Amino acid sequence: MTTKNAGYYFFFGLILISAIVFIDQYSKWVVLESMLRVDGEFLPFQEWFKTPRLLEYFYDERENYHEQALTPFLNFVMVWNQGISFGLLDSNKPVVAYIFIGISLTISLGFIIWLAVSNSKLVSFACGLIAGGAIGNTIDRIRFRAVADFIDFHIGSFHFPVFNFADICISVGAVLLAWGLLFDQKITYNTTVDV
Repeated sequence: MTTKNAGYYFFFGLILISAIVFIDQYSKWVVLESMLRVDGEFLPFQEWFKTPRLLEYFYDERENYHEQALTPFLNFVMVWNQGISFGLLDSNKPVVAYIFIGISLTISLGFIIWLAVSNSKLVSFACGLIAGGAIGNTIDRIRFRAVADFIDFHIGSFHFPVFNFADICISVGAVLLAWGLLFDQKITYNTTVDV
């Protein structure tokens, strides 16, 4: 089996990142605008995506959302997460949103660079998942100063923190990345620059 050149999967990784961002934003639109919304004007996806609204708009103007039980263990609920993944470090201070935006963009850029120099399919896939999920949530922070979370998985009365598609991608990407780094012996990186 031949070893791929560093960056071999970069183009595919960029496609993966773009697909994740689109699916993440589209799923949030579907759930917010059509499944959980109680009343108000239905916005088409393009208009919804292009219209920035700070979190206060949803509290002041459109705070009524349904809770929808899908299965005995899965609900759709509306949670505005002002912290990091799964509601950790939740804060309602606007400056914290800007700090998280900067951190998320830096992390995304780091994983895109890693994607550009990796020769491992698994590591490249993991970097794409993490970068795509981070960018999807960053778009929410820029638009709302919070991340729209809506997937409520529970066992009996124990509820896991509410999450979204981007959080799933970040979590799966982190597990795959750890697996790839621990067990993929073919990983090499091109760190030289041709002059």
